[in-house]
Amino acid sequence: MKDKVCFKSDTSAQIIILSGFVIAIIVLGMGTVLYSAANSGQQTSILQSDRAYNIFENIREEYGIALSVSSEKGDIDPFNVSNTTIILEFEDRMKTIAESHGFVLNFTRYEYFSDRKRGSVNILFTDGKKVFNDTVIYCLVTGRIIYDTISPGNITDLEARTYPWCEGDGVVWLNWTAVGDDDYDDDTSADKYEVRYSNSSIKNLNDFENAISWGFIYGALKNGSEENRFVYDIDPGNWHFAVRVYDEAGNPSNISNTFAAEPSGWAPEIYNITANNETSTFTKDDLDQPNLFAKKGDNVTIQFQVSDRDNDNVTIRLMVRNRTLLPNESWDNGDWFEGGNWSMGNYSDQILSYNNITEINESWDYYFNVSDNSTCPTDPKMRSVPSGAPHNYYWIEKFI
Repeated sequence: MKDKVCFKSDTSAQIIILSGFVIAIIVLGMGTVLYSAANSGQQTSILQSDRAYNIFENIREEYGIALSVSSEKGDIDPFNVSNTTIILEFEDRMKTIAESHGFVLNFTRYEYFSDRKRGSVNILFTDGKKVFNDTVIYCLVTGRIIYDTISPGNITDLEARTYPWCEGDGVVWLNWTAVGDDDYDDDTSADKYEVRYSNSSIKNLNDFENAISWGFIYGALKNGSEENRFVYDIDPGNWHFAVRVYDEAGNPSNISNTFAAEPSGWAPEIYNITANNETSTFTKDDLDQPNLFAKKGDNVTIQFQVSDRDNDNVTIRLMVRNRTLLPNESWDNGDWFEGGNWSMGNYSDQILSYNNITEINESWDYYFNVSDNSTCPTDPKMRSVPSGAPHNYYWIEKFI
């Protein structure tokens, strides 16, 4: 009996202990599920409905768009001065959207990363039963959620060279080895490159941010490929260049090494061209335009200015032609001839005039050829004005 009673007593105790152990496992398992769900950035309740989760996803997306629009595509700080709370207009808008679906929306723990144009926001989203809580990093340029937080590789072998040919103005040839979208990834491409230049060496991120921005170069090649890119419209001088790499998520690399080079030369520029009618108010609105309507017999003067960014001496040729429009004939009748010539001088800031279009009874066309005394590498830099001359040209239209 004793043994039997003891047996019954031990069995009950074991059942109680076993039941407690099972309950503990279940509780622990549920806790693990809840913890995993919370840390997955999706929800803290296993009772979620598809509708609630879809609304949560929509809220995350719309909030990112609101941040993007309100931050003017990342150009201003969308957070307040302390960078601990978001400006109220952002939060009020998103709360209104959430409440219209019967949910409560709160935001906590904000952080703004100015060098990367992104913000970190914790979203707490609930309908009273289901709770969604995750920390989301937004790209303030696109408004998209950033899942990739790994920066691309760094350029370490940048070289800058003077472009050796005559095409283009102020051109510098940049060369480097392409890097991957992520560090140590040998089979990817970055998204874009940011090029900046300065008259002094670029040693750190602050120097880079304060340097002149040339802009972005897109279409990055596969990691390990040789990149040969050109930047242009660089003013004369000895410039130091540096490049920063960005991936699709907006993660930036460190700045590259700095390399100095001088840009190629500039062709002379003709500007402030006017064809002035000296005696008539026939075309009052057109008096300050290169094209001119005038009466037959009017005196006409063409004026212009020329400059060369490299401070070279220039030669200017003004090409003109008489043009008479006859029935069934094209506008391209007539041969061009040199109406004026200004040879090898520094004409910067001078107003030059051509006064020989007087007492003519026919319509005229004109354009300019300008060249300097540089060699690039063996010929001078040249330009036609307007671009595409002699097929493109200015005109002086004569009327009775």
